[in-house]
Amino acid sequence: MKKLVLSTIIGSVVAGPSIALASSAEGVGIAVNYGLISGPAVELTYPINDLFQIRGALSGGMGLSETSSNTDIIYDVKADGGIHRLSMDYHPFAGTFFMSAGYAFNDFKLKANGSKTGVIQVGNDTFAGTVKVNGAMEWESAPMLSLGWGNSPAEGWGAMFEVGAIFTGTAKVSLSGTYNGGQNDRLDAALKDEKAILEKDVGNYNFLPVLQAGVTYRF
Repeated sequence: MKKLVLSTIIGSVVAGPSIALASSAEGVGIAVNYGLISGPAVELTYPINDLFQIRGALSGGMGLSETSSNTDIIYDVKADGGIHRLSMDYHPFAGTFFMSAGYAFNDFKLKANGSKTGVIQVGNDTFAGTVKVNGAMEWESAPMLSLGWGNSPAEGWGAMFEVGAIFTGTAKVSLSGTYNGGQNDRLDAALKDEKAILEKDVGNYNFLPVLQAGVTYRF
């Protein structure tokens, strides 16, 4: 089995745009947005003053679901969970430019389930029969830093752009499987080798980028 498809799609899911429309009551802004990782999200903002703003978001998760045949085994790949955030925005010039520090509560993970009947190579071993493999890649909750333009405490319409990183560390990888309908020590050993290869492949990915753009409004 070649590199699990999980590692090949990291670059396509770790960043994405978000479009938001916000309103407010008593200075509290309410936004509905969509991000490539977070998916549909509700965001609340509260301006403490012209310099500081508290911002929080709850997301439903992206709707990724696709099939990949880049390996011996055909995988159904799905993204599950979202990334919820709580942060403090600092507007040093009391304008639209801001620097933000906060914490991301990470429930985002990638799952891959696959099977094949025939001659299949897994790691450094070859199997004849039916092999089923379940894999997952998930990230820890972690602090985050970002900067951008927008989310001004001032009233009215505004545009928003944010770029940053969530310092999750290396993704946690898990692999399990069955051979001809049951557990098998040979397959377990082959998957252990495959897991070590995959962990090495993703070892340099120790953060999740943040890239977001949108439109906001505050009364």
